[in-house]
Amino acid sequence: MSKGDRLHRLVQSLELNEKRYFKLQASVQKKESNLVKLFDYYMDAKEFDEDELRKKFKGQKFLDQLAVTQNHLYDSILRSMRLYHLKRSLEFSLQGMLQDVQFLYEKGLVEQSGVMLRKVRKAALKNDSFLIILQVLDWESRLLSEGFYVGKDESDIDLISEEYYEILGALQNEREYIDLQSKIFNNYYKIGTERKNADYKTNDQIINQFALKDPNKALTFRSRCCYLNIHAQYNKINGNWETAFEYRKQLLDLVEEEFGSGFNRDIVKRYFVALNNLIPICTRLRKWDMVLELIEKMESIEERSLKAHFSDELKSRILLQSSIARLAMYTRLGMVDEGLKLVDKLREMKEHLSLYHRKYVLLHLYFNVAYFLLSAGRFSPAIRWLNQVINDTDIKTAEDLHSSTRILTMILQFELGRSELLEYLARSTYRFLTKLEGLYEFEEIMLEFMKKISKNDQLRNDKETFMKLKADLESVTYEPGERNALSTLDLISWVNSKIEERPLHEILKAKNTNG
Repeated sequence: MSKGDRLHRLVQSLELNEKRYFKLQASVQKKESNLVKLFDYYMDAKEFDEDELRKKFKGQKFLDQLAVTQNHLYDSILRSMRLYHLKRSLEFSLQGMLQDVQFLYEKGLVEQSGVMLRKVRKAALKNDSFLIILQVLDWESRLLSEGFYVGKDESDIDLISEEYYEILGALQNEREYIDLQSKIFNNYYKIGTERKNADYKTNDQIINQFALKDPNKALTFRSRCCYLNIHAQYNKINGNWETAFEYRKQLLDLVEEEFGSGFNRDIVKRYFVALNNLIPICTRLRKWDMVLELIEKMESIEERSLKAHFSDELKSRILLQSSIARLAMYTRLGMVDEGLKLVDKLREMKEHLSLYHRKYVLLHLYFNVAYFLLSAGRFSPAIRWLNQVINDTDIKTAEDLHSSTRILTMILQFELGRSELLEYLARSTYRFLTKLEGLYEFEEIMLEFMKKISKNDQLRNDKETFMKLKADLESVTYEPGERNALSTLDLISWVNSKIEERPLHEILKAKNTNG
């Protein structure tokens, strides 16, 4: 990545208030005027083009040393953001206070340095900032020696040492749980969303670790979060939805208590994630009142948080994830009018949404829009949304999503009466899925069905054909990964809509409110 591209990505990532703060800081010094000009260029440019930049600033002296100016701007932005976030981020604030401790110490103001250090200790202990506490203990040891241990004895030295090792133990405990959590989610995203089900044995090895046998072994807030998260994810992967729900609910309760008692960016983000992870499980278990309650809690995070602890990135993510959750609920409950209003809103925001950097989330939104539109009988608009997933080149590992998207594409083309396309789509889907370590049984069944329709279009009106398709799908035994893939699309309900000659949204509503 060139210096120009790196700088462009940094500037584009800044929030509006961050940009305003940098420009205010830079404009104070006249010698930084070139930086402001260059910053404005990067802020407005959709992508970096050095030729365009040189053309825009032709004759400006800083172009003679453009690379140096770019580096200076990059460093100036980071310096400015350190200052800006001192009061917005607890970690930034505590690190700044430790710098104050050092400044006072080096000025010979040891007593004042000690007073500041006690403030840092109090805030760090309150927020379990263990790495900061280790630095505090180092300073306390240094101040003891600076005072030649006057009025101190070995017990004071031992107290510092004991606390130091206690904090190291807490950090080691957190590290163990974080590593286990990373491993099970690595399996899920790298393998679970792919199709190598044999690797799910690794999850059994993880869950049988000694640290995961007893919740009391998780000594810190972060460790307890990891403990509950691991058990929830393991049970979700294996289809134990009620057990997964219990762990996810415990995790939300734990984080919600922290969210209500104190605010920092980490807690606000953890609260969002806890809500976001519980919603799909409640959807699966048809706990609709709770789904709506969780969505509304998610959508109100900003107004319940301190502004300093809420970012534009989180705001965008909440919009995307709450929209996905609402669409999933509207689809399953047959809430056509509500869903169409949301789709209209998303269509108006489409250009803005497309800039969001978490492509996996964005593509899941597009898929859920298309699935809802299928249920509402809007087949052509559904294909337009779905094509954005099919044509995306950035996502390489979201194979479960691509699989479901291809099957949904075939269903939509079927609904539009384009039987001549079905054999081609079935063959290309077969080739695609075969590369992913083989087909799941339900995929083979659907592909064979579409091939039959492509060869004999009259079968689309034959109920016997759909009754056989239903029986074949119901006979499928699911692997953990396959269960995840099938849960994305309710194929049985789609088949029932053909057998009963009723709109899909009516079938889904009856199933999910009476089941």
